[in-house]
Order: sequence, then structure tokens, then C-alpha cells
Amino acid sequence: MQHTEHTICDFGLHRGEAYTKLPASFLTWMIATKHEKSKYASEELKRRETAATSRN
Repeated sequence: MQHTEHTICDFGLHRGEAYTKLPASFLTWMIATKHEKSKYASEELKRRETAATSRN
């Protein structure tokens, strides 16, 4: 697993933003369109899910 907390988006509207700061809708779009960097989006969504479920 990559560490998305230090990975920066390098394209489009969110260029220069960390994947941890990107909207879930953008990450979902990346996965749905099979963007070449969709693995980062998938890893970030998994990280968020794990963080949310471990709090409960």
C-alpha cells in the first residue's frame, strides 16, 4: 500500500493537493474512469474507511 498522506495530485482541478484532502467524489471519479492514477484514489478511500470504522 502506498502512503497517500504524502502523495500529491499532479493533474486537473486538484493539482498540488494531497490525496488526503481530495473530495471523495473526485477519488470515486478517478476509479470509475480507470484513471492511470486510480490506485492512489482507491488506497485513499480504503484509508478513510479504515479510519472511520476503527473509531467506532
